[in-house]
Amino acid sequence: MQAVLKFDLPEDSGNHLIAVNAMEFALTCWDIDQKLRGWLKYGHKFKNADEAIEGTRNMLNDFMYSYNINLNMID
Repeated sequence: MQAVLKFDLPEDSGNHLIAVNAMEFALTCWDIDQKLRGWLKYGHKFKNADEAIEGTRNMLNDFMYSYNINLNMID
């Protein structure tokens, strides 16, 4: 059994880029989930909600950078 995704390029280049990098986006979600789980289980250094939000956003960007993806891929 096979599944084939077809895109009309260059019109669908944004959707194509997302499909090609779907595993990297999924791994980023997995890594974030694991990190958040660890913070809940073992504690964290954040003093307030704003620090937690900023820290989580930085973590998201760090993980995406490590997988060579970014949110600009989504149009």
